[in-house]
Amino acid sequence: MARRLDISSAVDTEVHLVPALVEHNGQAAVSAYFQPQPTGAVVDGLPVLACSLRGRSLSGVRLQLPEGYTGAVLQCRQQEAAEPAAGSSQATPAASGDGLHGGASTSWLAREAFSRLHYYNHDAAPLRGDPLRRCLEWASLAATVHAPVHPAALQAAVQPQAE
Repeated sequence: MARRLDISSAVDTEVHLVPALVEHNGQAAVSAYFQPQPTGAVVDGLPVLACSLRGRSLSGVRLQLPEGYTGAVLQCRQQEAAEPAAGSSQATPAASGDGLHGGASTSWLAREAFSRLHYYNHDAAPLRGDPLRRCLEWASLAATVHAPVHPAALQAAVQPQAE
């Protein structure tokens, strides 16, 4: 199910997707320690960045999100449902929950937003066939596949070309 999210109060941020498990949720001084540098190399038309994490070399590229898409860093807020009034058998909307947290009501707050991300692999730059790059390409393909077809365009496409 598609959902709209208000990101008007979200701060613009840089996002780095690294091939490592980082067991930390929250703010970190990433820009002070994680500083990708351009290598001068170009892969699939994108400049390659190099850096290291925990002593391992990483190669990456900066990817633009598809037109019309914005990424968001979300914060989950849960509120306990209010108890129904005595003698009432009717559940309040908050008490019905979202099916994920029992009676808790869940809302999401967009803390930060981004229109591009840095994507890294160990030792080799991300290629066009990497799953994330293919996923980002799917968005524009899906928009084309699901776009409305106008009868005139359909007719012109199926009529034999005059030679």
